[in-house]
Amino acid sequence: MSDLNARTPSGSDVIQRTDPKPAFSENLLGQMLQRANLQAAWKRVRANKGGAGIDGMTIDEFPAWAQSGGWKKAMTDLKTGQYKPSPVRRIEIDKPDGSKRQLRIPTVIDRVIQQAIAQVLTPIFDPGFSNNSFGFRPGRNGQQAIKQVQRIIKEERRFAVDVDLSKFFDQVDHTLLMTHLGYRVKDKRLLRLTKRHLCAGIMENQRYVESREGVPQGGPLSPLLANIMLDPLDKELDKRGHKFARNADDFTILVKSLRAGEAVSALQDQPISTRLDQLLWNSQWLSTLCRSGSMDQA
Repeated sequence: MSDLNARTPSGSDVIQRTDPKPAFSENLLGQMLQRANLQAAWKRVRANKGGAGIDGMTIDEFPAWAQSGGWKKAMTDLKTGQYKPSPVRRIEIDKPDGSKRQLRIPTVIDRVIQQAIAQVLTPIFDPGFSNNSFGFRPGRNGQQAIKQVQRIIKEERRFAVDVDLSKFFDQVDHTLLMTHLGYRVKDKRLLRLTKRHLCAGIMENQRYVESREGVPQGGPLSPLLANIMLDPLDKELDKRGHKFARNADDFTILVKSLRAGEAVSALQDQPISTRLDQLLWNSQWLSTLCRSGSMDQA
């Protein structure tokens, strides 16, 4: 590809990774458009594979599109603020419990751009996230969350409350999310571009549907945005002294008694300090004691 695979040129026309400006500077769009950042974004999208968006372009077809001038046009539009993301393609996949999970698949072009944005925003937000958060974070994973739960169980906290933020990705409030982003991101151009991805719309059965809320689960930027929204909830649980592990929108909170567990479940009836009460809680008690990862009758 002409721009994504080319060697990064020297000179004032390119912002180098050694730029001494802080990550929250007003030139985040420039950092996002660095050739090296875009190259890394493309490699990540290519490695993750995935299907085509509404334009039908596959991962394998993207290089030819870029070389034919498509990427140059996209870069011009991004720099001038004219770029408009395409609507996402909605599909459904089966979940282990028999229900359906809705995915919203951006085009390959938009996935590269979203990944490039995520690579700039992650160093700004991720270091401040709770140590009890494991999903969709660099160097962290679900297996680490399981190990943390096992460690907490050994502290005689054998009652578990499983919490699932039902349909979280579909219900994220755009205004609230953009407010959280705006606390740390001062580049209004990057904020506008992010908002456009959120509001790009959905194509379902050849019909356009506005996306007034939610983040497209299936896009590279969505996991980071979800963690930004859920971090205040992590901090609220930390402040209340709860022992827990969160993996994306699933929590396991461990307590020492049934009474304490009921108190945790009652959180769903209280307003979380950052208005996360807008989300639907679905708490289910395990009627068993967890002991070293096994289930013994209570």
